[in-house]
Amino acid sequence: MPVSYLTPAQRSYHPPVQSVPTSAAVAPGSGERAPAVTRAFRWFAARPTLAAALIYAVLSVVMVGQGLLPGRTLSSSDGLLSSVPWQASKPASVPGLGTNFELADASNVFQPMLRYTRSQLPSIPLWNPYIMAGRPLLADGQSAVFSPFSVPSYVLPFWNSLAVAAIMKLFLAAFGAFVLARVLGMRFGGALLSGVVFAFGTFFVVWLAWPLSSVYAFIPWTLALTELVVRRPGRLTVSGLAAVIGLQFLGGHPESSFHLLFTATVWFVFRALLERHRQRADFRSLVRPALGYAAAVLAGAGLAALVLAPFLEFLLHSGDLSHRINAAAGFWPKKYVGALFLHDYWGRPTQVDLEAFMQVRGWYAGAATLMLAAAALILKRRSAERWAIVVYALFCTCMVLGIRPVFSIVSSLPGFDAAHNERLLIYILLSLALLAGWGLDDLCEIRIPRPSRRLVLAAGATIFCVPIVWMLLAGTLVVHELGSGLKVAWGFSHPPVPPVGVNVEGTVTAAIVRDSSLEIWLPLAGAALILLVVRLRERRRLPVQWFVGLTVAVLVVDLFRANMGFNPAIRTSTASPPVTGAIRYLQSQRPNRFVGVSTQQLTQPLPADLAMTFGLYDARGYDFPVEKRFDALWRRNVAPGIGDLTQPEEFAEATPAALRALDLLSVKDLLIGPLQAIKFPLHGPGLSVAYHGSDGVVYNNSRALPRTFVVDHQDTIGNQSAQLAAVTAPGFDGRGVAVTSTPVPGLPQSSSAAAPGGADARLESYGAEKVVIRATATAPSLLVLTDDFYPGWNATVDGRSETVQRVDYLLRGVSLSPGTHTIVFRYQPTSWKLGVIISLLCALGLLAAVASALLARRRTAR
Repeated sequence: MPVSYLTPAQRSYHPPVQSVPTSAAVAPGSGERAPAVTRAFRWFAARPTLAAALIYAVLSVVMVGQGLLPGRTLSSSDGLLSSVPWQASKPASVPGLGTNFELADASNVFQPMLRYTRSQLPSIPLWNPYIMAGRPLLADGQSAVFSPFSVPSYVLPFWNSLAVAAIMKLFLAAFGAFVLARVLGMRFGGALLSGVVFAFGTFFVVWLAWPLSSVYAFIPWTLALTELVVRRPGRLTVSGLAAVIGLQFLGGHPESSFHLLFTATVWFVFRALLERHRQRADFRSLVRPALGYAAAVLAGAGLAALVLAPFLEFLLHSGDLSHRINAAAGFWPKKYVGALFLHDYWGRPTQVDLEAFMQVRGWYAGAATLMLAAAALILKRRSAERWAIVVYALFCTCMVLGIRPVFSIVSSLPGFDAAHNERLLIYILLSLALLAGWGLDDLCEIRIPRPSRRLVLAAGATIFCVPIVWMLLAGTLVVHELGSGLKVAWGFSHPPVPPVGVNVEGTVTAAIVRDSSLEIWLPLAGAALILLVVRLRERRRLPVQWFVGLTVAVLVVDLFRANMGFNPAIRTSTASPPVTGAIRYLQSQRPNRFVGVSTQQLTQPLPADLAMTFGLYDARGYDFPVEKRFDALWRRNVAPGIGDLTQPEEFAEATPAALRALDLLSVKDLLIGPLQAIKFPLHGPGLSVAYHGSDGVVYNNSRALPRTFVVDHQDTIGNQSAQLAAVTAPGFDGRGVAVTSTPVPGLPQSSSAAAPGGADARLESYGAEKVVIRATATAPSLLVLTDDFYPGWNATVDGRSETVQRVDYLLRGVSLSPGTHTIVFRYQPTSWKLGVIISLLCALGLLAAVASALLARRRTAR
């Protein structure tokens, strides 16, 4: 690390040099070579940054590189084979709910989005016509079209690209934590360990397949550059911070970006005030760093404006903010803190799950991490940075666990009131990583006072014993099952699966799972404790290089054992569900829409968002945010009773109220499983079986509106709620009358009317962002297209610009004069154009700033 990046205190500090035993030295002229371990240590010490990068690259490949093997892919999409329409033909080799059912979002949502974006390139996919009656794609919160982690899926074979993206995330997160630790003054060993803990800690690993980790990977980089802006608020540091902030915005998870910027701002304020205090300067010394930090944040947001501008527009037209703000703030049960010690206490999804999802299993950071973090606080009690990190970790713990009053106060603040603040757990992991790195560095010092050594050993022994005491007090330690637990822990066998419908608590399965979790902890925590003992004893202490190397090795084994299987590599032959008879039938009905009916919300035939993969048009969808009126229609009629923090659009019922709403969206077909069709057959006016096979049953809905049609009467209703009630009322026929919010000139008013004679409309072409319709009107009329109304859609009638109007509460309409016309709809959002301009200007500005700074540095050097 350049000396100029260090504080005065750090520049004046000279770490003690560990004396090298005579036997390890190279005597001049002796021809003897130092031992291999010593030579390797010296090589690493001479090239710390390169050495760390190589180590992290190897570890990243080992963690998820099995997805690069021939015939394998890093996915759990074989879980789709357990749903309709594939469950009848699911191979016996595929587990019941797939290799890891907890990764369902990745196979149901993120991978279809990536594949769809790949199919549209080099055109940027701005609109998604396949779900929710059409919706913005680039503007959503998770498509991550411009994320650097999406690039491998655009240029490599798709199923191999998933592992490449995961390796990139792990490496970037680990190396970023290493850089942050070095900026904070850690030596090579402590910084190396910090990177291992942060990137390979459980919370990061379990989110690898989500857009969240695309933001998390930039957390340490953001904090490191924020630190440099505090110390040297110049053009290079400000530009670097702006670039990182822009990249994390492209990651595809605005909520995590909010948490990141909040954390970076808190860190900036703390460090700026601390530097002012240490240098005994006045408050004017804070002006330049504050301006630099503010400029970096604004420039970073500007770089990502091509995504942020459409997203903010979408957010303003959605109902998500109001739902989240009005919902009770969420937090996770306190009992799961026990996963800091026993990561498998509640089982795991790839074996036997005692509690599904176990609140994302994210607490585990390694036994050695806890012991070293405790050592860091014992050995350097007066470090302001360390205690600031502890305080922030405690704040995050209050938010994750709902500890009042901190939780109540903060969760009512703007931003926090609409976020899943439980995910602040990632900052607890980063805090533990940094504290553990400092602890390792402290233990590498030659002289440690005897009282401090005793406290460190006592803390380590206490941490070692915590899970033993916990299980004894809870009565979950079953001695006679320790043998079976050992086979699960280190023989990697599967515990017995309890019978279906049996409460697993109190069974042999639960006893074996919990015993195995303790038997995983004991040898690894014991090894970490032994390393502390041999390092802290007064005589024949373990040399520094051996202590650092063995501690990192034990931690790597610990974290890899904890996280194995969470990101499985399945066979590519089971990764992509095949086209079945039911799917072929639905494809033959395009561009009509369909839904998979969720009987009692227990099943999701052809899960939402997979329509993108098969070229189908699904009225359902699972994507955030959701256009306000579409969301209101769905919550009121199609899937009522869903909580505010759950998206109901992935479920569809077949009640009379739901069918009336689905009629409005041109849902011609309803898919249901063959067993569900026997237990819960669909009934309703206009429903008849159109396809019946072992893969599913499809009901045709003859009452659904055609995708486009012409009406020559209107019913003007100004109130939105009244409009929704009118278009979903029994007896409403949108083919005879259109509900408008303001009168359309030339159209007669009528609350009900017959379809006009001679009127006709048909789709000439239906693309993602361009729709061409040929229509004939015998009188002044409205052309209705049953796609969601949204800003950015423009229309021409015979080449002349025409206003797109909102009709029937949420659909698109265009006025027609008598005659035959060609109507063209195009999606050309102003927010996208404005965002591109802002991003280009910011990119050019930052390039100019970097170039000028480099030229100035070159002139100074000359």
